[in-house]
Amino acid sequence: MAYCRYINKMLKQDSDCRPYLPLDPFNDDLYKTTKNGILLCKLVNISFPHAIDERAVHKNAIIFYPSQMVDNVLLALTAAQCNGCPVTDFTVDDLTNNSALSRCVILEVVWQIIKCGFFRAMNLHEHPELCKLKQPEEEVSDLKCIPPEDLLMRYVNFHLKHVGVDKQLNDIGIELADCVIYAHLLPSIAPVTIRGRLIPPGQVLLDDNIANRAKAVLQNLREMEADMFLCLNDFTESQVHLESRARLHLATIAYLFSKFPGELVNPRRANEPRTSEPVSELSSRDFVNSMAVNPFATHVCYNLRDGLMSRQLFEVLRAGYTKGLKFIVEFDKIRRIAQFIYNNTNIVRLVQGYPLPLPHLDAEKLSRTDEPCCLSMLLEILRAYITLDHYDEVELLRWTNEQLYRAGRSVELRSFNDRVIAEENLFAVVLNNLTNGMADSRHLTSKKLDNAAYSISVAHKAGYPVYTKPEHFVSCNGAFVSLAFATLRWHAPRH
Repeated sequence: MAYCRYINKMLKQDSDCRPYLPLDPFNDDLYKTTKNGILLCKLVNISFPHAIDERAVHKNAIIFYPSQMVDNVLLALTAAQCNGCPVTDFTVDDLTNNSALSRCVILEVVWQIIKCGFFRAMNLHEHPELCKLKQPEEEVSDLKCIPPEDLLMRYVNFHLKHVGVDKQLNDIGIELADCVIYAHLLPSIAPVTIRGRLIPPGQVLLDDNIANRAKAVLQNLREMEADMFLCLNDFTESQVHLESRARLHLATIAYLFSKFPGELVNPRRANEPRTSEPVSELSSRDFVNSMAVNPFATHVCYNLRDGLMSRQLFEVLRAGYTKGLKFIVEFDKIRRIAQFIYNNTNIVRLVQGYPLPLPHLDAEKLSRTDEPCCLSMLLEILRAYITLDHYDEVELLRWTNEQLYRAGRSVELRSFNDRVIAEENLFAVVLNNLTNGMADSRHLTSKKLDNAAYSISVAHKAGYPVYTKPEHFVSCNGAFVSLAFATLRWHAPRH
């Protein structure tokens, strides 16, 4: 029900979605419409802007065959994975086979797309106002390592404290059902233009009947256009389906954070330019999050400093590989740098034993968040994952030139930094060799960024998890351009 309302709200202006909307939350609309993949692709783009080039989507007027629906679902799944969603274990058949399990998978995939979309944006690049949530004893680097769920609780508690409320939120899944926190939070974050229409906290809490309180809170959420996820039962039957209701409260708080920063933002500084996350760092972060690491990475280099996330990544590469190495999981404030170095010394041993070609990797640099060091390690882990430990740039260059020759192209690449790759859309050429011409030349233009975006989306539609971003092709970033070709060369497409 909640997901239907969210999709209805977010896609109601999209002309491609008109044949399917509004979804009726009381029947099977969500499950039926998922099967052609259009709404799923649209939802991915809502959560991760520009993740899918819509020229690669089979839309209403051009869907004639079941295989085109399969293409759309596969495109949505692969694009979601490559933008940080842990959906690698799900197949197209899992979403489309009409079984009871299929319904559970659809709900899980939709939830991951929605949740990861909110979480992916919770960083200091997109929300510099998060600095106000730093505790007095913390550094900004500490703030960058806090999980999104904890940041959301700090956001709530910041505003409760601002309006003089002593109650603090410590568990989103349990402590919101009595309506007390919502009653105080919503008026404190609502814009002045809305605040006068909200039911005041005192009036909400005057009634001890939880149903009446919930109706007042839902009315306030409705005024703020943030009532998609919650309904009356989420308050009156809060102990039933506890995990599902916890997700809906989490989604509500995350949506409120994204739309109503409240006192975190000075209105006079609201339009100041924001820094953008380096594209290679974003690609690495998307890979890490798609592997279901815990906690969700918001600033990936900083998230590596304690060694625990790196340990999880090596377990993804080789299950049981870290067995026998002792890692510290609880850190002392005074000794934590030494403890980080201890853990990262183990990571260096894992790198050397794997082996990954990182001769200058240093435990102290990892612990102190040396970005070149961290990103180099992540790139090698990503290469190992994509190629199943077969990455060889000389062999990859030979294979790529062979594919270009077979396609009738006279160009010969000397490296993956070559500008001709973007200028002549050579990734699309190689992709077409492998997919029987899936990339339509009619969609290619003189704009290199657009062409790269389209080609990557076609690769996703073919099931290739290309983590490379369009900007990598335009800037001739050899490391990530080669990774895109390596995905075609060594990674079996998902189904």
